Amino acid sequence: MKSDERARIEQNRKEFSIKSMYFNRFLLVRYVSALFFFTNLYWFISMLMSDSSLFVIPLILMIVLLFSIAEQVKMYGKHTNNAKYTKYCFMILLSTNVILIVTTCFSSSFTQLYPFLLNQDKSKILVLTILIVGILLSVFILYRLIQIKHNKDKHYQRIKKYEEVIN
Repeated sequence: MKSDERARIEQNRKEFSIKSMYFNRFLLVRYVSALFFFTNLYWFISMLMSDSSLFVIPLILMIVLLFSIAEQVKMYGKHTNNAKYTKYCFMILLSTNVILIVTTCFSSSFTQLYPFLLNQDKSKILVLTILIVGILLSVFILYRLIQIKHNKDKHYQRIKKYEEVIN
């Protein structure tokens, strides 16, 4: 191999690794998005099988998540710190979980929202636990997105150190 080819291959390798490092800043966001998507998919299917008229709620949440997922896929080709749709998605998920907690605790619509569960205290505690975990994850991801937007995340510091080393 000629030295020009080696230099070009090495340069491409460096560019690819930097591109991957920037993309991986959102790795946790992508995993949590997938978790929310499949949780809502399971809820949607369960509601359809139970003939609940409120199947629209998880359907809308999945559509919102698809916008976020599409934005994250685009980020591989074009790096950005500002994941606007992902931020809105997690704000919607956060507010929906808060509304669902209020609905679960203070409303009689538990059987419509969760027709596949018995209307007992144990079931309500399970649902409340899942919703609280969803709230905590949403808040954590929103915090993470703010850190990334302002380049305050640990990944950004590692990327900058790596760029200094290879240049």
